[in-house]
Amino acid sequence: MKKRILAGLLATTTVLAPAMASAETLIFGSGNVEQHPIVKRIFTPWVEKVNAEGGDALQIDMRHGQMLVNPGTFLDRLDDDVVQIVWGMPVAAPGRFPRSLVSTIPLIEGSSAAAAVAFCRMLENGDLGDEWDDFVPLLIVPFPQVSAHLNGTPLTSMADIAGKKITTQSPAAAGIIQAYGGTPLSVNIQDQYQALQRGTADGTFMSYTAFPGFRLNEVTSDHLEVPLGGATGLAFMTRARFDGLSAEAKAVLTANSGCELAREVGDKVDQWEADSKGFVMSKEGHTFNKISEEGMAELKERVGETLSKGYAARVPGGAELIELWREQVTKADAE
Repeated sequence: MKKRILAGLLATTTVLAPAMASAETLIFGSGNVEQHPIVKRIFTPWVEKVNAEGGDALQIDMRHGQMLVNPGTFLDRLDDDVVQIVWGMPVAAPGRFPRSLVSTIPLIEGSSAAAAVAFCRMLENGDLGDEWDDFVPLLIVPFPQVSAHLNGTPLTSMADIAGKKITTQSPAAAGIIQAYGGTPLSVNIQDQYQALQRGTADGTFMSYTAFPGFRLNEVTSDHLEVPLGGATGLAFMTRARFDGLSAEAKAVLTANSGCELAREVGDKVDQWEADSKGFVMSKEGHTFNKISEEGMAELKERVGETLSKGYAARVPGGAELIELWREQVTKADAE
């Protein structure tokens, strides 16, 4: 009897082995710790859905930590096939995705959901040129418009950043800092806590989404709500690797990407931003202000044309691209 049961188990294993072995497994480097909100809120649900639909055709193996992938290596890791899907932000790859950086332009108000749809539509329409020809974007993750934050200094208007050292990774935001007499510092998000704690930096231009994970609430005290530019991140793979997948695997990934999904992810980011700001507001020692209508008008007058000219100088047709971005965000926000 035992021999027959064992034989049956072995036979079953033999039958299942080819099907299990046929699944294409793609390593996804998240570039974050497993507990990070972007992993828990966005990446994990997406991977679980793809794997459930992928069955024997496709499975994603998500791996975490910056030893595998970080802002400085994400393109290299993808090119070297260390990972087949990678998380990365165009702003962290200077010169590689200049047209995509239109999503970082300040003073264009709209939700993260609208920004995600706008970016997706411009990508699909070819408005971002050939920057993504060698890649297949899967997840588009917008980050909210950043606000201004200082450590230990009142912040009621943009004039209060005069003489201050402010961290930012956006060239456009750096221009605003300089226009108001501040000094922009390029500091990775992972290093901002230490810079603010030691006084190397006096403040930061950052969305609230970064505050809980990087404990920035501990090294900031005063906050000014003002649309100082967003950003876009993507989970993507090389087109060559995508083209090499089976038709079934391609279909699963195609069904779990696109502009409808971008809006869903954007909605999650908007909620993440609201939750994160609520987290900071629950802590003692923080003050919150919003730029006045007069202050916003003065900000646009002071830097609006300069930002357009600066971007246009770096990107052919940049001025027209900014206007197209503004139109797409406004359209998506109204839908």
